[in-house]
Amino acid sequence: MNTFSIRDIENLSGIKAHTLRVWEQRYGIIKPSRKQSRHRLYGIDDLKRILRISHLYNQGFKISRIAEMSDEDICRLTAEAQSKGKFDIFINQLIEASIDFDEELFRRALDAVLFRQGFEHTIIQVVYPFLNKIGMLWLTGNIIPSQEHFASNIIRNKILFETAGMEWKPQKAGVRYVLFCPPEEYHEIPLLFIQYCLKKRGISCSLLGVNTTLSELNDFLSTTSVTHLFVHLTTNFTDNEPAELVEDLCKLYPDIQVLASGRVFNGLTHELENLTLFMDILDFLVSLDNPSA
Repeated sequence: MNTFSIRDIENLSGIKAHTLRVWEQRYGIIKPSRKQSRHRLYGIDDLKRILRISHLYNQGFKISRIAEMSDEDICRLTAEAQSKGKFDIFINQLIEASIDFDEELFRRALDAVLFRQGFEHTIIQVVYPFLNKIGMLWLTGNIIPSQEHFASNIIRNKILFETAGMEWKPQKAGVRYVLFCPPEEYHEIPLLFIQYCLKKRGISCSLLGVNTTLSELNDFLSTTSVTHLFVHLTTNFTDNEPAELVEDLCKLYPDIQVLASGRVFNGLTHELENLTLFMDILDFLVSLDNPSA
């Protein structure tokens, strides 16, 4: 059974731990169980309730009013918020659906925001914040791997579907990207999304995928002309430090522009002419759409 600490609840809902304690003591909004250490322990139903309450609270409902509502009223008002296109409600629904392995709810929430926002905005404004939250739960051991895999596979298939259905033809002659993640990096969704974004903009690209060895990359580059090499790191379980990885790539392929994204590169400085670092994928897309900025 999934259980969550008050810090987990804070990170997922955006409601500060101190505020959660006040709400519990003053309004009885939630009644967590306690460990032997007296630390609060929240269950799945507690998490769902707090996610819904946090949404209503952020929409301007006073907590005293929410405390008087029945669970049915809270659920109804939360559902009504879908029609207003608020992102946090969709993120919360994806979290609920992942914990419950509820594929119907997951797809319904994802399709609802896709209809309102379009594909790229949905990935950036809903899917990535959701993945960050669910990944944090996985890293802290508060969800089992199959729950994270359940969500990731639905998202992965959605990106593949959108990419396959795209009418695409190259519009930038002489430009070709190759996308990959180094060994021990298995987060494929960023690469799939970058592939979609490049093809949408008429840019040729090849996807080598995750866990790509240097030998495999060399084999590809020995037979294919490439102008840009894009590497993405979500985590750092590789043998090399991120700085060493990109520096080695730049030295091995001095005539190719090396692009690197992922939080492990944040704060990294360099003086390499053929290296560009991006804080995240949104940063890369802004650069792609505004090359002179």
